[in-house]
Amino acid sequence: MRIIGEIPHAVYKITVLKMNEKVTIQIEDRLVSQSFVFRDGSGIKDLSTAEQLLSFDFMQKVNARFNSMNKDYVDALEKINEAQFDDFDII
Repeated sequence: MRIIGEIPHAVYKITVLKMNEKVTIQIEDRLVSQSFVFRDGSGIKDLSTAEQLLSFDFMQKVNARFNSMNKDYVDALEKINEAQFDDFDII
């Protein structure tokens, strides 16, 4: 897989990759990421067509998904940390 470019964004790191006949758009927000894979013939074939996909509406949905993912991430870590503290005797 090779990086064919990055798309500038104020909040997210957006990388476009290509491997064989597939283009992957990877969008990262802190410790979570979303990847969208497009096969040959889908219309997404290079950096410029990948950039066209990232409309305002599309990015609003990405943002909503990231909000949910980040909440799930924090909730899961809190649950693990609570379980670790339950292992100790209260003095």
